[in-house]
This record gives sequence, C-alpha cells and structure tokens, in this order.
Amino acid sequence: MSFVPPSPKSRHWTFTAVAIAVATPALVWGVDRSYRSTYRCLRAHGSWIGDSDTDIPEACSEISALLGMLALIAAAYVVVTAITGLCVGIVEGRRRRGFGHRRWFTVTVVGVAAPWAMATYATGYGIGRLLRPPAVDTSWTDGRDAARRTLEFLADGGHPGAVPAPGFLTDEPVHLDARLHYSRHYGTTVTYQQTSAMAFGSAAFVTGALLANAIGNSNARSRAARLASPQWRDHELTRVVLTPTRTWCYSFGRWLSFDHTAVMEYHLDPHGVVLLFADTEPLRLNGPAAWLHAVLFAYFRFGASALTTATFLLPIGATQAPDQSGTTSPSTSR
Repeated sequence: MSFVPPSPKSRHWTFTAVAIAVATPALVWGVDRSYRSTYRCLRAHGSWIGDSDTDIPEACSEISALLGMLALIAAAYVVVTAITGLCVGIVEGRRRRGFGHRRWFTVTVVGVAAPWAMATYATGYGIGRLLRPPAVDTSWTDGRDAARRTLEFLADGGHPGAVPAPGFLTDEPVHLDARLHYSRHYGTTVTYQQTSAMAFGSAAFVTGALLANAIGNSNARSRAARLASPQWRDHELTRVVLTPTRTWCYSFGRWLSFDHTAVMEYHLDPHGVVLLFADTEPLRLNGPAAWLHAVLFAYFRFGASALTTATFLLPIGATQAPDQSGTTSPSTSR
C-alpha cells in the first residue's frame, strides 16, 4: 500500500485540526483555572461570583479581570470559528468537493475539539450543495472552433453545405442562419431647448441666476452633441442569414439586405465583425457565429484562395486547433 501525500488544497484541514486541538483545550484550561482561582479568592474574602451587591476585593481584582478577558477571548474564538466553518462549508459544498475533503481523521479532531464549528461547516456544506455554480458559457469557444474547422475544410477544397432557413424565402441557398447582435454606426440630429432666465434682486443674485442658466444651456448643448455624434446605434439581437451574395438581417420587423460586393472593408474583433460600405452606414455583427460569417463571406466574396491570404482571417487560422484524432465537418447551422 503506497502513501499518497495530502492534496495542497486540503492541507487547511490539517492546519485547522492542529490549531483547534491546541487552542480549545488551552482556552478551556485557562478559563477553568481562572474561574477556580477567582472563586477561591472571593470565598476567602466573603464574596461570591455573581453577587452584584458586593464589590470585588482589591486582592481579587487582577485575577477577576483575567477571567473576564479569557471569557471574552473564548466567546470571540467560538464566533470566529463558527463563521469560518460556515463560509468554508458553503465554498466546498458549492465546488462539489467531498465533505471535509474526506480527511476523516482531521474532521473527527475538529468535530471533537470544536463541535460548534463542525456544525456550522456541515450547515454551510449543505447550503453550498444546493447552490449550483454558474454555468460556463462555451458558446464563444464553440463558435470560434466552428469557424476554424470551416476555414480548414474550405481551404482543403471542401464546399459549404446549405442549411434550412424556416420562414426565409430566397432563390439562393442559405449557408448560415444564426442569431447575432446587430448595430449600425452613424450620426443623427438631436434637438435641445435653450432656456432664458430673468432675475431681479441684488447683483450677486442676478449674477448667480444668469450663471446657473448658462451652465444649464451648456450641459444641454453638450449632451445633444454627444447624442448626435457618430456611434453604434440600433442595437438588437436579430436573425442573420448569409447566402452566396448577400447578408440578410431581420431588423425591427423588416429584412435588410447587404450586398457582399458593396463591402469596402471587413474587420474582425474578439466578439464580432464589422462591414464597411461606400454608400451606407457600417454594420457590426457580434456573437459566437460572427467569425463563421467571416469565413463564409471570404469564401463567397473572394474565392477559396483568399481563405489563406485574407488579412482579416488570420486570427481564425491562428487559434489553437483541437485534437485531430476524429473527423470533423464544417458547422454552418444555426
């Protein structure tokens, strides 16, 4: 039978068991001894513990103060270890770790030396088990992997397959049907209202009123200029359909068509793509399927040879490839 060293993540149980096994008996012994000494001293001077009508004799004041200090330390020790046990229990239960990391000897030591701490740990552990950790969103990684696999497949001579597009009518085959965040970049006209102020009174009052009115008008003008400046607008999670010649976006109740030949520039960022046109506002599409749109756009717009030369596709080709032990096919579905 070989010896398995304790996991670094569970050594806190060993430390806790040793610390509690030393601290608890020491506090109990100190409080008990101080209590007995105080009791004997008060009895020798004709007083009793808890007698509020009799002052503590001077000869017993020091040992009585020591007893009070030790009692406060013991109470704080109980509270701190109980709260710590509750917090550790919630964390370990939430992470689905074994009860006490299944270090049963140290768990037993803690339970005997500090049963209140073990009780709060068990309560916290049960609460933590009921709390589900937040699900890890793998959609972005899956989207990039799909784009990379499609890029490799098409660069090796493959052909993109068509996907069903329920409710969308076109004479061309559909190769991508996905939900993406849609936005457009443009400026607009914003109107704002200037106010005029009339003030009567002292010179200081009139000056203050006019100054406040000027500041208000300046703020309104600045806010209107900020709202009117070119920026990304019309944000919407929408349906995006790609055919060999166009990208279609269902925006605010209507289908908008973007001809691929009209795209002057195409940019990639970590979360999506940006299409620049000569005669209309730039289009931004964000979402896990955006990089797949970039691969298909390059293929249909420039041909298969562009898949290895297009600058905006370099981040996709540079992503780490997964295990190649199995056979994969391009994913262009929703």
